[in-house]
Amino acid sequence: MKQFKRCWLGLGLAALMILLGGSALADPVAAAPASGASPPGNSAERPVAKSSRAPRHVSIRLEHPERVLVAGETGYLDLEARLITPQGAAGPALTWDTGEKGPVTLYIASSSGSGIAFLDKAHPERPHQHILVQFKRPEGNLAQPLRTRVEYTVTSRTKAGKHSFWLDIFAELKTPDGTLVHDAGAMRLPFEVDTHLRTKLLMLAVVAAAVFLFIVEWVRVDVVAIVMMVLLPELGLLNSADTFRGLSSNAVVAIIGVMIISYGLNRAGLVHRIIQPILGFVSKSPSRLVVTFSSLIAAISGVMQNTGAAVLFLPAVRSVTFQKLKVPISRVLMPIGMAAILGGTLTMIGTSPLILLNDILPPGMAKFGFLELTPIGLALALAGIAYLSTGGMKMLAKISARQSDLSNGSANGGEPSFLSSYPLIQGPYEILVPEGYRPGEGPQELVHIRRRFLVNIVAVSKNGGACDSSPLPGTALRAGMVLCAYGPKDEVAAFVSQYGLVLRDGPQVFKDNMFNPNLAGIVEGVVSPRSSLIGQTIKDIRFRETFGVSPLAVHQGGRTYYQELADLPLQSGDTLLLHGTWEKFEALQAFHQNFIIITPFDQEFHKPEKAKWALICFLVALAMMIVSSFYFQNLPYNPIPLSVCLMVGAVGMVLSKVITISEAYHAVDWRTVFLLGGLIPLGMAVDQTGTANWIAKGIVLGLGSLMSPLLLLLVLALLSAAFTLVISNVGAATLLVPLGISIAHHIGIDPRVAAIVVGLGVSNSFLLPTHQVNALYMGPGEYKTRDYISIGGILSVIYIVVLVAMTYLFYL
Repeated sequence: MKQFKRCWLGLGLAALMILLGGSALADPVAAAPASGASPPGNSAERPVAKSSRAPRHVSIRLEHPERVLVAGETGYLDLEARLITPQGAAGPALTWDTGEKGPVTLYIASSSGSGIAFLDKAHPERPHQHILVQFKRPEGNLAQPLRTRVEYTVTSRTKAGKHSFWLDIFAELKTPDGTLVHDAGAMRLPFEVDTHLRTKLLMLAVVAAAVFLFIVEWVRVDVVAIVMMVLLPELGLLNSADTFRGLSSNAVVAIIGVMIISYGLNRAGLVHRIIQPILGFVSKSPSRLVVTFSSLIAAISGVMQNTGAAVLFLPAVRSVTFQKLKVPISRVLMPIGMAAILGGTLTMIGTSPLILLNDILPPGMAKFGFLELTPIGLALALAGIAYLSTGGMKMLAKISARQSDLSNGSANGGEPSFLSSYPLIQGPYEILVPEGYRPGEGPQELVHIRRRFLVNIVAVSKNGGACDSSPLPGTALRAGMVLCAYGPKDEVAAFVSQYGLVLRDGPQVFKDNMFNPNLAGIVEGVVSPRSSLIGQTIKDIRFRETFGVSPLAVHQGGRTYYQELADLPLQSGDTLLLHGTWEKFEALQAFHQNFIIITPFDQEFHKPEKAKWALICFLVALAMMIVSSFYFQNLPYNPIPLSVCLMVGAVGMVLSKVITISEAYHAVDWRTVFLLGGLIPLGMAVDQTGTANWIAKGIVLGLGSLMSPLLLLLVLALLSAAFTLVISNVGAATLLVPLGISIAHHIGIDPRVAAIVVGLGVSNSFLLPTHQVNALYMGPGEYKTRDYISIGGILSVIYIVVLVAMTYLFYL
């Protein structure tokens, strides 16, 4: 216990040192170099201007080319030096000195790693990052401008956009009476780099290929992102140094921290504790349930992943609708799921695109604070919940009429049960294979018996011995066996009759296990959006052997399958009816990355004794994020960025034993990590090749006078909503943020406004069940795609109107 307290004391002291030392570390005066300081490069090889200002009497400008260099080309810089008269200066005019050294000596340098170098006539084969240039002595008029030429080369991988040369200037001047005047200083010479049209077209082809693969899903989206990450430098579209920068970015580390904290909060049962006290209040009417749960899940989704919040609410919603309200779950489930998506817009850690947003902003652009977009997110959530709890619920009332009547098929004396949705699952039955049994012509393996009779044998006891729950499909019937089976009564009777078996009136062998509701039973499990089983069949998975439970039915795409389950590829949101022991289901629930158990049962999964420590870890991370946002965000160096804040909370969860380190690794969705890490370089390449700027210029020129700030925001909101329906929201943000920022620059508005619309616009995922939350709730709610189109379509329009209006009125 002492070591535990010392550990937390150490963490507290470290956090205090960061906070106290942050202002010194982030001091812009201390961090920024003085004006006129030495440019990057080898300062020992060049003269250094001692002045901390620009030259007083001399100005240098780039005469040719007109500030635009082309990547992959070699050319000449024509530099011009002019004499200037300082404002308010009095005295005689100065002229160039005609001494042996020459009137002006110029040291010109490009930034390290920029890809721009200079060629020395003495050694043209060796480009230099910096070079010494002398202007020739003037002839005739000693006050005329001086000119010189410098040969340069630009590599094909040089980033498109704004650059600058650093100039150290040393001038020898003289007055009319012959007095020498020494002038020195430093200045930056701005210019731009553009790429060839073929480079932009190649970049567009790569983007189109990525979007196509996202849509058709021939391979997983994270694999596509990894391929793009590796391919870009090979095609010359990205510097090799930037290839893996996405994996080490602030956004990727931050989302890992969010996942671990979310899992820790769930493991400690904090969300369960919040839900339980209000179950009595919400069980009065469906509308009260929708308003209360939607508001609650939206608030929770602002500080943890909305998919994780949706997972935690699903069992509670299921329990209230079936046991209290006695209404179809489809009446309430869709609004709650959509509210979870809306809640992700409340803070900068609510969704992956918002976590990513600050990392894909151009260098030098101010970052967004933790709560900076909360006013827009709050307006979106309130407008969305208001619509879903009124007009949305009226439309859902018609949809729920498609579900079967809950009063039929009840397994508990007329009380509604989820088993009413599975009329072919009846039982259990205990069946004896008599001692004189001899295999006949019919199939003997359990898997073939299931296909022929719709009889699910979920347990086997040999000669009255130990119970083998979830027997393997290849198990064959043998004399003396006792079977525990589920299935339609007539099918069970036909199976018993044809095989010469004995159907017992009541349980004998399985009385204390399979027939005991305290030890075993049936639950529903939903294939989670993060499941590694998506696309695999039950036979490929070796389901019974892997999980120790028996699949009885699969509800997929609005249809319930009872036969040929072994060959059915699983999809995200599929609902599986499973039989097994509560011990096995507890293990599945503890590691719900593949399955989400939505049927409540009494086995303890949470660690209530760790709730206090989980809350402390979360609050520490939250406090650090708020301090970082309001105190350090706009400083040149942020000592506690978002990633550090969240990882402090994540590490605290492990040190306080809320979760184990193995559970922390398991909580991370590594596919999302590599998706983010692979798409960040794609967005960088779109920006660095000048493709985004090129498209932006075309759009602005094409629309001409029609282009306005309001039209830009509306177009970006529509594009964001369209892109996120066919590719991931992260991919949509990665591609559209550079484009929106470039257009905003061209029409003269704050480019951060364009980033806001895209960052929030890609969460407009209501029209189709493509979002993870929608896919998760589609199966349990028995929704069709047309249900999302009818209800989500109206919500998408409301979302766009509120987003554009709030951004235009309060952020532009």
